[in-house]
Amino acid sequence: MRIQEEISRKLNEEKVGRHYKVIIDRLEGGYFIGRTEFDSPEIDNEVLIKTGNNNLKIGEFAKIKITSAGEFDLFGEVI
Repeated sequence: MRIQEEISRKLNEEKVGRHYKVIIDRLEGGYFIGRTEFDSPEIDNEVLIKTGNNNLKIGEFAKIKITSAGEFDLFGEVI
């Protein structure tokens, strides 16, 4: 698992600064949770976007800039 975490983190860090079309799946713990058009549910990364003043809607797409990355999650903001 440790090796996979390192690989995943490296791949995720390459996405920082890029823009993606993200579908919003749910609202959880102060974040909208979504996934890029390249990610499968329950398998690939999730994108976490702080709720703040965002007007995102579950089931709709939003343009998101990835601002940071973890082993299995990406963090972003609406652009």
